[in-house]
Amino acid sequence: MNTRPLVRALALGAVLLPAALLATGCSSLVDRVLYKEIELSFDDRDALVKGWDQEAPWVPADASHITGTASVDGTNAAVLLRSDADLDPELCAETSRRSAPVYALTDAPAVYEMDTVFACGDWSVVATDDGWLGWTPNHPEEAAASPAA
Repeated sequence: MNTRPLVRALALGAVLLPAALLATGCSSLVDRVLYKEIELSFDDRDALVKGWDQEAPWVPADASHITGTASVDGTNAAVLLRSDADLDPELCAETSRRSAPVYALTDAPAVYEMDTVFACGDWSVVATDDGWLGWTPNHPEEAAASPAA
């Protein structure tokens, strides 16, 4: 019995299927399965609260254009948003920066050039030109400095 055509077909399928997934816009599936991360995109805070199973209580009520990346298990996340509001002083306090985001987001500020962050529970947050960049987890000493700790 000649099994060569079957082997060739299987090998071709193994090569073409991932390429087809990438070419057809299924990169979110690849991100989720291969890299264990999801892309976040929400119009405003209400959409974030309803559409994401993680909590980010520091996000101001007027937040818009919310984008980010998170691990599928929720242990790591970085969120960039537009807002004119200050952070809630009952949730956030300024402290020395001891952490940085796991994910690099387009248009995010250079966190390594910053000496301080706002510690908001398990999140660290820094100001951007038009809003805020937050990430979790933060360093335990940052978390301890938060009023929400």
